[in-house]
Amino acid sequence: MSNAKGFSLIELLISSAVGLLAIGIVGSVFLSGHNAANKRSLELMLQQDVNDALRAIKEDILRAGYVSGSSSSLKISGAIETVYISPSNNCLAYTYQDKTGTQKYYSIYYKDGNKIVYKELSSAIDTTTACSVSYANSLIYEKSIKVIDFNISSEVVSSSSAASQYITMKIKAEVKNNTLINTEKFTKVKVRNWQ
Repeated sequence: MSNAKGFSLIELLISSAVGLLAIGIVGSVFLSGHNAANKRSLELMLQQDVNDALRAIKEDILRAGYVSGSSSSLKISGAIETVYISPSNNCLAYTYQDKTGTQKYYSIYYKDGNKIVYKELSSAIDTTTACSVSYANSLIYEKSIKVIDFNISSEVVSSSSAASQYITMKIKAEVKNNTLINTEKFTKVKVRNWQ
């Protein structure tokens, strides 16, 4: 009988099983790494969006009440403080002049559904209409992020000659398709332009 060269059926089955096992292990490690990277990417997007929203509101609040060439600060009609806060719907509104000292700008932030909206107006508003503007822009990427809570509180700070306020803002948000990825951040701002 001549020497037959090649694989037997048993050797072929064993090598195929070992190969499939190796491919399965490599595939599961790859998928695990991909899922971890995807989750981390979503966490970073959420953190960055919430941080950017808080920073934008904070920088805007520092302009609240600015009026060129005057000893007193601008206030929205009907407001007691420089920054008007409506506790019923967590709305924040204020006014300031631009660098030419003529145009008044009115800025409003509030939670609308699952987003925080922002509107800047050049027409006069008062405390009764400040928190009911329409066609406002979303401050956070609303297609991927859901705002759970937007809370604003104010604390009066006064001295013998002037009064100001501390504004505390808290945002709680989560990724829309994954409620396990969430964050809660807050910041405290001292209003720069005293009354």
